[in-house]
Amino acid sequence: PGVKRACNDCRQQKLRCNVVAGPGDVVVEPCKRCVKHSLECSIDNNFKRLGKRAEHEEMKRELELCKARLVQFEAHGYHLPDDTRTSPAYTGTASYNASPTASAPVAQMAGQPFLGPSEAAASRSLLDLSQGYRELPPTSFPSITPGASPKTLRNVTLVEEQLVDLYAIYFSHFHPYLPVLNPDWSYQAYYSLHPLLHWTIIAVAARRYEAKPGLLVEVQQPLEEMLWTTLSQVPQVYHVCKAIAILCTWPLPNSSTSQEPTMMLSGIMFQLAMQYGLHRPSHAQDFSRFRVDLREEDIADRLNTWATVNVVAQMVSTGQGQPPLSRWAWYTYGLHLDRMKPELHTRCQIEKFCDTVTRTVFTMQRDHIVEVDYAQRGLQIQAYARELNEMEVTIMSTRSSVIDTLYLKAAALHLRLAAFFDKPTTPNYLADLRDVYIAASSLLTVIQELPTHLLNYVPRYIEQMMLAGAVTLLKLLNSFYASHVDIPQGRTLFSKTVATLRKLSVRSNDLPQRLAEVMAQLWQSSGASQQRLFNGDAGPHKPGPNDSLQLRVRCRSSLSILYDAIWRWRQQVGQEGRNNLDRAVQHPTAI
Repeated sequence: PGVKRACNDCRQQKLRCNVVAGPGDVVVEPCKRCVKHSLECSIDNNFKRLGKRAEHEEMKRELELCKARLVQFEAHGYHLPDDTRTSPAYTGTASYNASPTASAPVAQMAGQPFLGPSEAAASRSLLDLSQGYRELPPTSFPSITPGASPKTLRNVTLVEEQLVDLYAIYFSHFHPYLPVLNPDWSYQAYYSLHPLLHWTIIAVAARRYEAKPGLLVEVQQPLEEMLWTTLSQVPQVYHVCKAIAILCTWPLPNSSTSQEPTMMLSGIMFQLAMQYGLHRPSHAQDFSRFRVDLREEDIADRLNTWATVNVVAQMVSTGQGQPPLSRWAWYTYGLHLDRMKPELHTRCQIEKFCDTVTRTVFTMQRDHIVEVDYAQRGLQIQAYARELNEMEVTIMSTRSSVIDTLYLKAAALHLRLAAFFDKPTTPNYLADLRDVYIAASSLLTVIQELPTHLLNYVPRYIEQMMLAGAVTLLKLLNSFYASHVDIPQGRTLFSKTVATLRKLSVRSNDLPQRLAEVMAQLWQSSGASQQRLFNGDAGPHKPGPNDSLQLRVRCRSSLSILYDAIWRWRQQVGQEGRNNLDRAVQHPTAI
């Protein structure tokens, strides 16, 4: 008699089998196990046991392949219903490359019923510009966004209601200051553009999210990791520039100006924008390895992004007293300007003016290197002042906006701060001091009159210009010029400005809180407008102009006045005072 053999399933499981087989191993009576589990009972001479480990590895490879093909499929604008996502319809053979710098293959759709030749051609015109390069979307690169989703970033998990509320906060309060995004889009749409853009919106809105006050602290570190990981991988979509622009406008909380990366991020943003060809918004093809079919809305979005990049770069440069990175020739002679958002048109006018002032007036301040023609500079400043007044009349006649007024006042202060570079012997010295006092008072008054839904959301640039205005009042109220101004009114305005800066703090011991405390300590050490702070180098107090207002820090453009005051504060308090600042902000100095 032949050897009794078990059926295939029992052999795989190493179980006892009572199958009855006839000649040629034909099953005559199935075994009880196969009957019980409704299995096909058969005996195959070529059957070979497959180890579970090998089987699981094979299944894992198949799952990864299916996921990659699903991503390729959805990158072309199609989304399967939930019940079809697991169907074996993906018979393409394209491989998945997880490197964001390598060219990703075009998805192969052979064997599935959705795309015919005409549909495939039509789909190219339906692609969003973020997929115009025919590469995989940023969400498909796990090396950039490990474990991230629209609702989860590392240990931070949000629910649908929180996401909707955060987006509502951003577009209601922050967006008017930097109108680069589309308020009508959902958070899923922004996540599909790039995860960094989505989570940047969340982080900025979290600054004023009362439903979960600690959210900003929770999201800061994972967002920073996502930011630097994204930049290290060389992002392939220009929407990253939007995220960086927002982060430069409302930086993540920091307690040190020397460790804040905003200036560095501004440069990266500008270089990436040119790498993507945003400075030639209708010629994206010239900057891409793949065919790019632009629609009208695509060109407009690229143009608005390029305008935003220049506006933000100019604000960062002005606010930190650094040479400008922005370029404005395109705004004078460029094409497609009629497609730009009206709000960005106004911002470009104002920031282009600030750029002109920086490149002309403040590049002449190298007193120790080149002798300055003060008469020529005075005439130039007056010409710029007339130009700014005309611009203000034009802007206010076409669109009356409190935010536009705020930026116009900041530009006026930027221009008038050149007065502190004049010598006391200059004929128009007192007139220039009057103009800078008026400019500072006007800006600070406009800020104090802002409604709460705008005041609590001002960009970092406005905070920096507030500080410059506060130091202007501090210096002039504690100098020979105090006799020319209303001291009680100036003291009140200074006090309100310091209180406002403290309100703008979003995290304990952050820069607005620390710098407000520095302003308060400087005010107290000055004798509260008793002319004892800035005239120490000028000997006894004199009724006329003297050297008490001269700056020691002179290479930080209009913000030299702020860095000069901080430098003097460090000299006064010493190392111990600087170390005690962390504790001092918890017990604010009264004014």
